[in-house]
Amino acid sequence: ADRKAAAATGGTSDAGTGRRTRRAAGRPAPGSLDPLGIGLFAAALTCAMFFLLRLHEPQWVLLAPTAALTAVLVWWQLRCPEPFLDLRMLAGNRALVLTYLRQGLTYLVIYCVLYGFSQWLEEAHGYSSFHAGLIMLPMSGAAAFCSLAGARTKGIRAPLTVAAACLAAGSGVFLLLQGSSPLFALLCAAALFGVPQGLASTGNQAAVFVQAPPDGVGAAAGLQRTAQYLGAITASGLIGLLYGQRAADPGLHRIALIGVVLGLLLLALTLADRTLRARSEP
Repeated sequence: ADRKAAAATGGTSDAGTGRRTRRAAGRPAPGSLDPLGIGLFAAALTCAMFFLLRLHEPQWVLLAPTAALTAVLVWWQLRCPEPFLDLRMLAGNRALVLTYLRQGLTYLVIYCVLYGFSQWLEEAHGYSSFHAGLIMLPMSGAAAFCSLAGARTKGIRAPLTVAAACLAAGSGVFLLLQGSSPLFALLCAAALFGVPQGLASTGNQAAVFVQAPPDGVGAAAGLQRTAQYLGAITASGLIGLLYGQRAADPGLHRIALIGVVLGLLLLALTLADRTLRARSEP
């Protein structure tokens, strides 16, 4: 009994010493937040967002605070014991960074079509907003179907390859569209872009779950969504830059050309990424 009491006392003392050592080292308690890192990240992202939203009238003055806030954010995250963004993990995890790049570029093209095509249907083709929405329905339907199909697929590389190929092919179809194109061609073009919208979402999400460290999956998934939003914001700015005062055929074709280039780039990135593998079984 005495030995047990001594062991218990010693264990308690050792645990207390360990806690004091951790506190002395300046390590925060598990589950602590990084409010400064969160604030710097939000501020830098906000400045970048306002710059990207007005690419047709660039607000160059916003680049200075964006760069300064980003530099301070990097400085702090490399020194914070439990950073909001684990930059060291990202620097050593090339596969995860490539997944974020794929997500951002994919949704840049998708949102260019989602916003730009509907605007072109109204201004160049003469459809009402109601009829333009109906023409966009095949895109939503194909995206929903492909999301379900992608969620049931064990592989990661194949869905992402198909998504990139459809982005390039769909953009190629948009290069052929004119203000006089028949309704059937418009419906087919919209449906073709629904395929990458569904497959890329589930495929990149599965890649994040495989590539992120087990204790950082939640933060990694949040950064994936941030990459998607940055793609959407950039798409909005590009549409204003490429259309100008009115959505017409030349502007749509410029958007389509960007889609072809980015689609082929995404296809090359996906095929060259050897880290993509079948998702792990639970």
